[in-house]
Amino acid sequence: MQRRRTRSIAIVLPILLTLAATSSVATADEHLRGVVTGRGTDGSLLVRTDTTDMVVVIDENTAVRERSGLRSIKVDVPSLVPGLRVDVEGTFQTTTQFLAERITFTRTDLKIARDIEAGLTPTNEALRDSRTLIDTNQQQNNQRFDQQGQQIAANDQKIVATSGAVEATNARIANLDDYSVVDTLTVYFANGRATIPAAYQTQLRDLAQRTRTNNGYSVQIEGHASGVGPYALNQRLSRARAEAVAMLLQQSGVPTTKMFVPAAMGISDQAASNTTREGQAQNRRVVIRVLQNRGITGN
Repeated sequence: MQRRRTRSIAIVLPILLTLAATSSVATADEHLRGVVTGRGTDGSLLVRTDTTDMVVVIDENTAVRERSGLRSIKVDVPSLVPGLRVDVEGTFQTTTQFLAERITFTRTDLKIARDIEAGLTPTNEALRDSRTLIDTNQQQNNQRFDQQGQQIAANDQKIVATSGAVEATNARIANLDDYSVVDTLTVYFANGRATIPAAYQTQLRDLAQRTRTNNGYSVQIEGHASGVGPYALNQRLSRARAEAVAMLLQQSGVPTTKMFVPAAMGISDQAASNTTREGQAQNRRVVIRVLQNRGITGN
């Protein structure tokens, strides 16, 4: 009797192991990784991966977990804020829809996403004052160009009076809006930040000092963001970075009448691919160009 029972177990056990292995393969979860860009009206998540935008469906069986080191804790769905990098396990329902069984993210990524969400609207009063001052001085910029035109005309009269070089006069008048780039600087920013790193603050002050020695100069400032996260957030972040640089240049002696309005370029001009962290870091930047009017310098 004992021998018969042992033989039955020996026959049934391999069958059960085979069924268990087959079941495990059949129910293996699929996986995607990306950044949350928003929420659908039905409560689903909009997630941007490296290749496409996905609709991630969440139901009552979806587990949301936050990782910190070796620990993992259960959190609520509202923690899935825009800008958060997530790992999702589940099943593809279509090529653009994914049913989530488990969503995980790190505490560090959550902090970055919340910093972006909280910090994109500038709270620094000096920065807001800088924006107002720049906007109100656009009329002064127009007056400055008129004065430059008058200065060019006066210089040309001297040329004609002393050398009769009418061709040079016409050429210099034509160059009134023709600028040469005489100095440049690129400032790189941390992810989700518009605070200028200390090393670049020193470089910006040095640039301001060099710029003031040029005659007929103007400063062009362009803010950029990496192509990760929602478009609107990146647009506001690029503006905040450009305005922070403009404010520091003002404090270093460059008058607002010498600066064009800082341009918020958003993600329109990416310097590198966003598929790597190094590429994203190169895109989080402000480019400063010092321009000199050729009509004034005669070059």
